[in-house]
Amino acid sequence: MVRQGFFLTYPYVLILILPAFLLFLWHLRYDRKASVIYSSTSFLRILRVDRFNWRKFLPPLFHFIAISMFVIAISGPTYGVRVSKDRANVVDIILCLDISGSMTQQDYVMGGRPRDRLYVAKMAAKKFVESRKISRTDRFGLDRIGLVLFAGIAWTRCPLTLDYEILERTIDEAIFAPQEKDGTAIGSALGLAVQRLSQSEAKSKVIILLTDGINNRGEITPMDSANIAKERGIKVYTIGAGSEETGYTMTTEGLLVMRQPIDEEQLKKIAEITGGKYYRATDTEGIMKAYDEISQLESTEVEISDFYEYKENFMPFLLIGFMFALAYIYGRRFLWDPLP
Repeated sequence: MVRQGFFLTYPYVLILILPAFLLFLWHLRYDRKASVIYSSTSFLRILRVDRFNWRKFLPPLFHFIAISMFVIAISGPTYGVRVSKDRANVVDIILCLDISGSMTQQDYVMGGRPRDRLYVAKMAAKKFVESRKISRTDRFGLDRIGLVLFAGIAWTRCPLTLDYEILERTIDEAIFAPQEKDGTAIGSALGLAVQRLSQSEAKSKVIILLTDGINNRGEITPMDSANIAKERGIKVYTIGAGSEETGYTMTTEGLLVMRQPIDEEQLKKIAEITGGKYYRATDTEGIMKAYDEISQLESTEVEISDFYEYKENFMPFLLIGFMFALAYIYGRRFLWDPLP
């Protein structure tokens, strides 16, 4: 369960406020009274003296507030976000997204207008991330998700994280690779994702790789990376994006790009040997359905470790307690002490 707000690290310490309150009540009832001996009290009869003196309540009240503030400071007040220890179906996931030049092709339609492959792929990935939340209003989720981008090379754009707000922003910021880094390094992307998940302690690990091309860059082949993933118990789901048409298309930058067929056989083998599944997404509905189906993955039930992101807030309570302690000492010494 994800919680956000004010927390106490040691809430049981608050029990110490009870004896402080009892001491406060004792002060109100048994506080000593001053007395002065007069030769005659006749002149006092003409003075109007209130029997109820509210000022006598201030010293014990200040004393009680000071002790209470110190106790709260000791209890470790914090503000921030934490994931409580619980049991849930969770999984570590790496999204591998192709940003090569061929992803500029506008053969998808969304919102009644043509869209390039990368745009639709990013929308589908964000929808997938949203589906892993307990509630749409949550910033954090239970599944850790990371993002690997690849073209001629592969790199980690976002490490495994529970902060879906940052992850979705990172997905939004993904742009096409520059021409000098163009290409399709499927093996490198898959190998990098495997490396990232190998460092994870989760029992269930998944890679979702989306591409529209054929592996033509990198020093490791897709099948070698897939075999490593199999050895380490990592399931790989592959998505072949783009229409089935061949020929040439004009990119958004005015470049003529050849539409190459997707190496479906290789993507199918990668998914098959790792226990995943291959999806062919020729249109917007197809790519959305692929991510939706993958979102229904069954995962191992594991115990979630406590995750904290917070700031300690003991200092305000400490300062307030210190001020009330000074007020109590000053008042008892100079204002409210009984006359001798």
